[in-house]
Amino acid sequence: MKKLVNRAILSLYLVSFASFSHEPDLVLHLPSQKDNGHAYYHELLYEALEAEGVHLHIVVPDRHIPQKRVRKMVDNDRLSLMWLIKTEERDQMYPSIDIGLTDGLIGKRVMLIPKGGQRHFDGIKNLSDLQDSGLAAGLGVDWYDIDVWKQNKLEYYTQDGEWRALYDMLTIDGEVNYFPRGFSEILDEAKYNRHLDIERNLLLVYENDMKFYFSADAQKHIPVIERALANAQKNGLMDKLVKKYWQTTYEILQPEERVEIKLELPQ
Repeated sequence: MKKLVNRAILSLYLVSFASFSHEPDLVLHLPSQKDNGHAYYHELLYEALEAEGVHLHIVVPDRHIPQKRVRKMVDNDRLSLMWLIKTEERDQMYPSIDIGLTDGLIGKRVMLIPKGGQRHFDGIKNLSDLQDSGLAAGLGVDWYDIDVWKQNKLEYYTQDGEWRALYDMLTIDGEVNYFPRGFSEILDEAKYNRHLDIERNLLLVYENDMKFYFSADAQKHIPVIERALANAQKNGLMDKLVKKYWQTTYEILQPEERVEIKLELPQ
């Protein structure tokens, strides 16, 4: 009887060990967006960690998580991390990895504008023209862009709550006249908002990038993720994924043909 009990315990142990051995090396709870804006960041993490011999299992709590809710979920350890434009305030609030994620593409801004509104932007050739136009950008509350627009004396309107509400607020003669979007974001967003146009001539540029900010509980994963991202930069994986996701954007938007308006960073 004792032998049978011991065998049962041993069998249970072996089953438990086998199950454990097939568990992923690392589990991260990550945000997602209905416009697929998360896909690059998910794949970057997965491929960079895989190259380090770490298998990543991604858990997505919901198909679409608004940015304001993302921050609350990171604060409450319900999400492992988020990707946001680097700011000094965020660096003080959250553990982070100081590696740019999009090769600066997020700081190259192209406008979504009301359909048929291109003529209102055709005369803009420099920052002064944009300032004098009186056209107001739509921006989300707490966005880094607010400080950039202030610094450059540009008009703007702030949207609290779900910033995607701005898509339906754009008009030429109302409070919100254009929506500046990152070069890495705009094509996917335009597909979901066919009532808007992509402005044809301008490229607003400031020097900054996205980085990963972590929850308190997930900061223990920073060393392995930081090593993986650093190697992804060195071995070309990050460049490869940037091209995979945004080569078509380059071909369609042709940034080299646009009028580049450089924006000063906040002091």
